[in-house]
Amino acid sequence: MNLSDGYQFLNFWINKEQGAFYTMQELDLIVDRGQMTLYSNLQPRYATSQRIKDSLAPFRATYEFGPSDTVSGYISVPSNLNYLDLLDVRITYTISGRSTRYVPVPMVNENERSDRLNSQIDPVTITSPIGEMTAPGFIRLWPTEANTGVVTFLRRPVAPYFAYTTISARVIVYDAANSVQLEWSEKDQNMVYILALQSIGINISEADIIQWSETKGGQNFQGNIRT
Repeated sequence: MNLSDGYQFLNFWINKEQGAFYTMQELDLIVDRGQMTLYSNLQPRYATSQRIKDSLAPFRATYEFGPSDTVSGYISVPSNLNYLDLLDVRITYTISGRSTRYVPVPMVNENERSDRLNSQIDPVTITSPIGEMTAPGFIRLWPTEANTGVVTFLRRPVAPYFAYTTISARVIVYDAANSVQLEWSEKDQNMVYILALQSIGINISEADIIQWSETKGGQNFQGNIRT
């Protein structure tokens, strides 16, 4: 469903339960709150099932780094990539006359770092480094030498934005071209809207969404929004 359908749905329930209507700006805020709640619920379970991986797939992103990006071993994912949670770090290198090697970088905690750096059994080298998360989006490789590789991470879902014009100061005309849609797949958008309503004290189920959709289709419910 696009934002026009979604926001009509929200105001239908807000009016039914609270006798009020939210502005488009207020709905932008509660829908963003709902999607971030869904993200927070799913992210700790990433890769525990294909269903959850598929749900979070729109937010999977990568950052490629090279020697000039790893001064003193530091990697900084650019802020405009909206980094949220790390999935993987790997380095790549090529031995002359051989194919490119891809090496996963194990991430360690502060109390593990010294033991790993001193290990004779599993030595830390430029082609077999370890990593340490120093802050969200900031990683330090050990040994602290320039390297090449890729950071794979989950980024923040873009915040929705309902663009519109008004007629006679009352009727809202939806501007799809300038709106920012939810990035979640259709099957996950229902939960985003459910959680958005829960954030303002309204509890409904997916069955309520299905019933509303059927009613809207039969009655052409428009409320005060035109598409």
